[in-house]
Amino acid sequence: MDRAKFRWNDECGWALISVLCIVSMLSLLAAVGQSLTATSYAVEARADLQARADALLNAGIVRAVQAISDPNRSTRWPVDGTPREFTFAEATLQVSVQDQFGCIDLNQADGTVLRQLLVSVGGMRMEDADVLADHIRDWRAPNTGLKFLHAPRDEDYAAAGLEYRPRHGPFQSVDELQLVLGMAPEVYARIAPALTVYSKSPMIDPAVAPQPALLAYLAGIVSKAQTIMSARAIAGAPAQPAVPGRAYAVAVSVTLADRTFRRTAVIMLTGNIARPYFDLAWN
Repeated sequence: MDRAKFRWNDECGWALISVLCIVSMLSLLAAVGQSLTATSYAVEARADLQARADALLNAGIVRAVQAISDPNRSTRWPVDGTPREFTFAEATLQVSVQDQFGCIDLNQADGTVLRQLLVSVGGMRMEDADVLADHIRDWRAPNTGLKFLHAPRDEDYAAAGLEYRPRHGPFQSVDELQLVLGMAPEVYARIAPALTVYSKSPMIDPAVAPQPALLAYLAGIVSKAQTIMSARAIAGAPAQPAVPGRAYAVAVSVTLADRTFRRTAVIMLTGNIARPYFDLAWN
């Protein structure tokens, strides 16, 4: 009788354990399902937010093309990097347009302009700027065997732990400047807004040039650069509309749900109403 009682108690114990295991598994499955549902909802919400931001940023670029091509001078947007705001689909977008003819072409600027940019805007000492300017010119120069005074050798790139060597061809983008031996991130951050690879000109247009580019061409004389910038602000938008064949950098930003989304595009106007611009770069 006692053995039967013990056996019954043992069977009841195992049954209870089995029930608890099943309940625990069901609870775990429910928790996992709830977690997956919450994760799926969050992923979908982020995707919807990104899709809306993309649509708004694209609308900002199209609006900028229309605004800089406006035949009405009083409503035309300037192309000197001045920020503008407009509301679209219940969102406020910040947009600026920079004519690339106002920037220093990285493939066309001579050593004097590059040195002055590195000193006046980059904050470098003249002797260090001399070296880095030669590094920049060496990167873009054909590999003919002739070297600038401070041009690095391939061995210098290897000694710095770099696995690449100079292109010995034109810069494809301003970002590529960061690959040049000796280019410090803080210097690059200061001078990049003054640079382009799209004007194809050794000169700049002071009517639309950003202040860093003006400083490089005015030997770092801040007062002269400020005078030009102040006169431009008083005069308002340039009299002439944007020019077909010129490149323009359009920067757009919008804040949605406490997140800021940005897009930068370099476009070239065509003068063709069917296709008003080409994309040269898109970030």
